[in-house]
Order: sequence, then structure tokens, then C-alpha cells
Amino acid sequence: MVGIFASHEAMVVALGVLAVGGLAFDLARIRMPWLNRLLVHWFAPLLKHEEDQQITGATYLAIAAFFAFLLFDQAVAASALLFLSLGDPVAALVGSRMPGPRIFAKSPGGTVAFVAVSLVIVAVLVGSGAVQYHWGLLIGAGIAGLVELTPLPLPLASRGDTRVLDDNLTIPLISGAVMQLLGV
Repeated sequence: MVGIFASHEAMVVALGVLAVGGLAFDLARIRMPWLNRLLVHWFAPLLKHEEDQQITGATYLAIAAFFAFLLFDQAVAASALLFLSLGDPVAALVGSRMPGPRIFAKSPGGTVAFVAVSLVIVAVLVGSGAVQYHWGLLIGAGIAGLVELTPLPLPLASRGDTRVLDDNLTIPLISGAVMQLLGV
């Protein structure tokens, strides 16, 4: 991941531009129905059903990456973003194929897969020398899995509204904050 090797300042600037650009593009797309229909048609395989009228997960990821690099040390930001970018798709693949009980409409098996992938990420980062070992990385991997499992309600949602914060935003920011506080 570029975030481990590029300068911290360059990452903040590049991700800031990407986040603002992505947000502006999504807001323009949502406000212009003709553009939205066109783009949703082109990118349908990459979008979740509800993203046709909302900010996309990719934009939330860019925003989270910007704030992660702005607020946290480089190793923490890169680790938290890798937990999300590799752990979340594995959790979705495993969870959608596992029978059994659901917690918050998600498979506990998917969460276990998320945490396992995150622990492998820690092992690779530490083993390669890209990140110095700290026990807080292990806690961060577990917290990232817990955040993936647990929907966090949108603070401004009205009563009866079931909207939740996008986990592309919450996973790296919450797991990153925990790792930062633990001194990673």
C-alpha cells in the first residue's frame, strides 16, 4: 500500500483531493437525475442497490482514508485501511455463503473471516518490516471486525429510520482511533 511508503503529508494532500472530488462528484450525480441514471447504469456491478441515491462506499472510503492519515500515525492509518479493504470483502464472501444464525443481519462466520484476514495483514506488515510490532495492532484487528459486525446508527437519522453509518467510514476510523490510543 502506497500509504506505508509515501510521505505522510503527500498522503494527506492526495487523499484530501480525492475525498473532496469524490464527494463533489457523488453530490452532483445525486442532484442530476440524468447523470445519476447514466452512471448507475455503467457502474451497476460495482454499486450496492442503495447507492443509486446515496454517497457511494468508495467515496466514504476516500473520506475515511483522508481522516485516517490526517489524524493517525502512518502505520495506524495504513493498517486500519488494509483491515477494511481486504477484510470487508472476505467477510462479505464468507458471510453470504455461511448458513446459520445472523447478528445484525450478518454472519458471525464473516466476522471471524474479517478478523483472521486482519491478523494476517498484521503478520505481513510486521514480518515485512513495514510496521513495527505492537500488541495494539492485534486489538485494532479485533475492533475492526467488531465494527464490521455492529451497525452504528446514523446520528441524524429520524425515529424509525434504519440508516446506519457506512462501515467504509467507521471501520478505519474506529479501529485506527483505538490503535492510536493504544500507542501503536
